[in-house]
Amino acid sequence: MQKKDQITQEIVSIIAEADTFQEIKETLKLCMDSLKNNTLNILLTKDIDYQTSLRAYQQAHERYRNTDFTESQRDIVEIVLARKDENEFEYIANAYMAGLLDSYRILRNFGLTNE
Repeated sequence: MQKKDQITQEIVSIIAEADTFQEIKETLKLCMDSLKNNTLNILLTKDIDYQTSLRAYQQAHERYRNTDFTESQRDIVEIVLARKDENEFEYIANAYMAGLLDSYRILRNFGLTNE
């Protein structure tokens, strides 16, 4: 049993290292992103409010593409949009993770987990 405790302690210490924790978090985010894509796409396809918002975005983007901006102005807009996309990816990944954790907590509170 002492060997098992030692191995467990080593694993916990490795996971607790900042670099390892960040790597695990990034891997989990990528896994969750691929899991949620199918479910999320099904939900979004059926969501009337989302579809309305998407069409409005597409129309605004079309107007942007057809507007005569200087190269510098277009670069600024492109950078802002890219940073917003990156930020939204991180937000969505964390929101999805929070949903999974909350779902587990709800199941545990009702005694529906195998603990």
